[in-house]
Amino acid sequence: MLDSNVPFEFKEDASEQSHVQKIWKILTVEDDLDYQQALLNSFNAISLDNNESLELLTANSVSEASSVLSRHKDIAIVFLDVVMEEDDSGLRIVNTIRHVLGNNDIRIVLLTGQPSFAPEPQVMQSLDIDEYWNKSDMTVDKLKSIVSSHLRTYQYISQISSAKQGLQLVLDAARSINSKHDIRAFSHAVLDEIGKILHLSKGGGVLCVGNEKHLDTHPKVITSIGCFRGLDGKELTTDVLSEEAQQSYILARDKKEHVFSEHYSVFYFDTTDVDISYYITIVKSDTPIDEHNVFLLKVFSENVSTGFSNIALMNRLTELAYTDITLNIPNRNWLQREIDNMNKYEQAETQLVVFEILQFDEKSFRFGHEFCKKTHLKMRENILQALAPYHPRIAVFKSDCLGVLVSSHAFEDESIVDSLKRQSFEIDGVKQFLDVRILVMQLIAFEEHSAEQIFNLAESTLNEENTQRAELLYYTLDNTKAITRRYELMQELRTAIRNKELQVALQPKINLTTNEVVGFEALARWQRDDGTFVRPDEFIELAETAGLISELDKLIFDKVMQTIKQFAEQGVSLPIAFNASTFDLLADDYFVEVAARIEEYGISPSLLELEVTETQAIFNYEKINTCLCRFAGLGIKISIDDFGTGYSSLAHISEIPAQIIKIDRCFVTNVQESKSNQHIIEMIMLLAEKFSFEVTAEGIETEAEHNWLIKAGCNIGQGYYYAKPMFYDDALQWLKGRYN
Repeated sequence: MLDSNVPFEFKEDASEQSHVQKIWKILTVEDDLDYQQALLNSFNAISLDNNESLELLTANSVSEASSVLSRHKDIAIVFLDVVMEEDDSGLRIVNTIRHVLGNNDIRIVLLTGQPSFAPEPQVMQSLDIDEYWNKSDMTVDKLKSIVSSHLRTYQYISQISSAKQGLQLVLDAARSINSKHDIRAFSHAVLDEIGKILHLSKGGGVLCVGNEKHLDTHPKVITSIGCFRGLDGKELTTDVLSEEAQQSYILARDKKEHVFSEHYSVFYFDTTDVDISYYITIVKSDTPIDEHNVFLLKVFSENVSTGFSNIALMNRLTELAYTDITLNIPNRNWLQREIDNMNKYEQAETQLVVFEILQFDEKSFRFGHEFCKKTHLKMRENILQALAPYHPRIAVFKSDCLGVLVSSHAFEDESIVDSLKRQSFEIDGVKQFLDVRILVMQLIAFEEHSAEQIFNLAESTLNEENTQRAELLYYTLDNTKAITRRYELMQELRTAIRNKELQVALQPKINLTTNEVVGFEALARWQRDDGTFVRPDEFIELAETAGLISELDKLIFDKVMQTIKQFAEQGVSLPIAFNASTFDLLADDYFVEVAARIEEYGISPSLLELEVTETQAIFNYEKINTCLCRFAGLGIKISIDDFGTGYSSLAHISEIPAQIIKIDRCFVTNVQESKSNQHIIEMIMLLAEKFSFEVTAEGIETEAEHNWLIKAGCNIGQGYYYAKPMFYDDALQWLKGRYN
């Protein structure tokens, strides 16, 4: 049983619950694995309704959290640790959820064990979060209460969001069928039905709309029939009404109620709670209206009143769905509709231009919402003025961006671009300067894409690290082709990993003094079905992006084990180095699988060398070092790859259980002539001697580089000077050729 007086109770996972219909997703982002397990145990102890259950998701870093959030759009609550890789890691995830992913439904609960890094008042004021707790104050009962209340809140909010989206689709469908004739069709039906009730033959009716704020103006006729026919679109002046009709009309308008006289039925329908309109219907009957007909008309008028209110509400909701309420200009939904409704000719002649306000979050935090609102409107004025000849249509793209649909020729004049990259205007009498980043996207490049896909590509382009400093970006058809190729490669890579089609190439390591082969480095290679090879840097980056890097590393390690076994059968006993990502090193199951594979193959761990980059070794040092110690404990050698390219702490480097450091190829290239490279390698050699590291030089391609490294005291090297990476059969033949 859980003790509500302690923060959490550590126990085994609860037994699997029966299948339920409603599943609530909860994500916990926490780099303290013990605390995270405690959270999970406590979540499992929460009792929900019989038809509800929890699905628990976990992440241990900013990158993992971003990946989970992008894959699961329906997470109800996220429990987020403030301090992880960096002091503000959790706060940056909040910004990702609210501004990058645009998810305003998810409930965010911040947890901290170091409240001094992010004081509660400041965080609650500046970030869109729902609760903020110190971990030491979080008990099981509090956790249950938080989960229960936020699940209810999330349900209500998501229902509202779903309803709004559904209504927007319904409104679009209705308006596409009826266009601008909804009220006319409805009005005509009203008059027809009243005519049927009163059995009109010689009489007639008129339905008009007035403005509640301007009662001195005449209402405008929407529909007319019978003796009133011909008044459509005109003002209902008193000269077209009989004295009896005038008196009934004025009385109904002033008292805001239905009026029935001997020959006229006047209906007043008020929709001012939705807009500023009212509707007046005047019907002349052939014969005096009896009590029975009055009753029928009153009952009918209740339905009519609801109909007018619904039409007014639908029109208002349509306006809201496509309008940014804060700025009172079109919003992203409107922009999406405009693009989706374009034909091919319009697309060819139009470009989407996104204007991003730089340092917007900082401005919003320092100067407030009202200042940012005025900034948006001033920037809109500048854009309209600069692009006026090209008929710009402007909408809010996201909180810090305006999107503009404009002629594809608009930016041929460089002076226009210059005027919009650096804008100036006055706000409250103070001169303001605004730096703006501009992304230009020719819609002709997206013939097969929806507006939503175009928007996603725009946001992705703006968020790419290599574009952060650019002032003007052009997204062209070549960009689309590159993304398409990238997506296709990602799908192929997923299949290739699943089918174990990737191979291992072996690059020899040579004793520079004796020319003896002392080992190999395993390098992943991917050959596609058409025989072409994909560059390792390309498919490895794809694997990281797609969340496949762990599967890739495990596959390559298994290939390494097979290769060592094959060498042993040929009487060759040489160690092989393999690489592991940071994600692998921090995952318990990776270590368990490596240990299991070693036992399964019956291979000595001394024939394995785990390579980690210098940046990996220092990043999240405490955890990485602990992981490396576990591998070293198996008897696996540890080497630090790309040494000299990172920003190492000597104290940390000296404590990592590594036996080998590898000099990066950038320092080896042309070392015999580069004084700076020589000094760096000499320093590395001194460091290696001080801490008893073996040294391997990478990327040796010339005899001059080989000779200089020998003089510098480096004993081991690898590179094209000795041999290119080879597949197993070629490597075996190469070895036999050296020793025969």
